[in-house]
Amino acid sequence: MEDCRKGREPKKTMKLIRAVQIWGMLLGALLLFWPQAAPATELLIPGRSVQAGQPLEVPIKLDKVDNLAGVKLKLTYDPGVLTFLKAAKTDRTSSLMHIVNDKTPGLLIIVMAGAVGVKGEQFAILALTFATNKDLTKPVTTTVKIMEAQLMTDRLQDIEFTTATQPFTIAPSVQKPDPAPHASSLTPH
Repeated sequence: MEDCRKGREPKKTMKLIRAVQIWGMLLGALLLFWPQAAPATELLIPGRSVQAGQPLEVPIKLDKVDNLAGVKLKLTYDPGVLTFLKAAKTDRTSSLMHIVNDKTPGLLIIVMAGAVGVKGEQFAILALTFATNKDLTKPVTTTVKIMEAQLMTDRLQDIEFTTATQPFTIAPSVQKPDPAPHASSLTPH
């Protein structure tokens, strides 16, 4: 009887080893194809609508950040529709210094930095102001595109993020008709 048991034990051991191997492969495949967590931060330029000739205020927003101490942005826009006027820090980013290179129409390079990071949810880090072309005769849809971006902590570590840009609609300005001449202006004096 002892010999029969010895013959069965290797078979049980082999089945157990195979089961562990199969479970290991399934677990490995599951981990390999498990969706990665999306970055928690989104850099957003929300859309707006304005009349031609009116200024266009463009906030650059973050949905959530814990320790933002550095920002580098390369933005493009259509200089035939928009003219860059200014960039202003917000209350939340007042501790950061900022520099804007606007030498080339249609291109903005923005750098912000500070010794201590800021944190918050759903806030603008910068407000851009553009003039809109007052001579538009039909509605125009345009964007300020994020071509390159980098966000960093005060320990010089990159912050993972996604970007989103929504379009702007610029409607032609409403031309007021010239008022009819008054009867008194038609009477000779």
